[in-house]
Amino acid sequence: MQIHNFRTNCLLISLLLGLTACGGGNSSADDDSSTDSAPTADAGSDQSVASGDTVELTVTVTDDKTTTVSWSQTAGTTVDLSSTTDVTVSFTAPTVDGAQTLEFVVTVSDSVNPEVTDSITVTVNEIAELGSAFEAFGDNVSVVIDGSEVVFEATGRPDHRSCYWNPDNASGLYVDCDPDITQTAQMSPGFIEEYNNLFTLRAPLNPEQATSSSATGLGAVGIATSGVPIFNDQEGPNIDLELRVIQGFDRNGAHTGPQTYHYHLEPKAITNDDIELVGIIADGFLLYGRRCDSTGSYPEDLDASGGHVSFTQHTGSQDGDESYHYHIMNDLYLGAYYLMFPGDYQGTPNSIGG
Repeated sequence: MQIHNFRTNCLLISLLLGLTACGGGNSSADDDSSTDSAPTADAGSDQSVASGDTVELTVTVTDDKTTTVSWSQTAGTTVDLSSTTDVTVSFTAPTVDGAQTLEFVVTVSDSVNPEVTDSITVTVNEIAELGSAFEAFGDNVSVVIDGSEVVFEATGRPDHRSCYWNPDNASGLYVDCDPDITQTAQMSPGFIEEYNNLFTLRAPLNPEQATSSSATGLGAVGIATSGVPIFNDQEGPNIDLELRVIQGFDRNGAHTGPQTYHYHLEPKAITNDDIELVGIIADGFLLYGRRCDSTGSYPEDLDASGGHVSFTQHTGSQDGDESYHYHIMNDLYLGAYYLMFPGDYQGTPNSIGG
């Protein structure tokens, strides 16, 4: 009996050891949920679009298992999603008055771990119409609204006469220089036709004054209604316009070089001591002639950049319709000339590609 009991005990011990070594029983290794990480879902950054835009929503999923995706809308005008179960879905932004917020939630599940969600907000903006100010730009300037921005494109070639056009007059816009204004010996080399550019400015539809002003640089600081770039009061790095350079300007305060025909002084073909719209500066604010439409006279409250807040011929006349804008300042330069834009930007400027 003792021998039998000894053999029985050894057999039981052997069986137990075998089960342990082979992973027998209900070990945690057989439970996928204990080793599998939960999925993650990222619906992306919030978006701002215009009515009629095609909007895409994409969820980025991280998981080591097969997942299912489910999109739903939780706020705003109901839209038709291209799908509710694809990783990327799309819809057409609805027509709105003002602005409206649409909210979407995406749910991701791998059938093992708890499902996860993420949300995204899409702000739909009303399509703005071109105001009367933008309609004042010439036919050689493309002006279109793109969401919350207005895009200007111009070749830099004016729609007016100049002695900087080629004298062969293929343009039909050549005119002899006025000897009381232009000294031909001081003219810059190059004809307007020799420059092939496309100046592009994306400016905010509703520009705001910055907390601090910023200096202009060499090159285009704005685009005139004629399609010509506006330059500041410098002819080179830290070199103010000199009389000998100005003597080579045409009657519009412009000359050629180094890359385009451009204005430095009051362009008589656009404005001549009046209230006319001259163009737009790179920070989105409009530039007018020396007089202000609100009074018909020279404004007396201009800041250092020639800007102030008042009514213009392109705003309403009720309280609250006033807008910040620039003027060519009625201050003589070198005793005889009116600089087009010698000041700093009072808003946040965008680059003008050309």
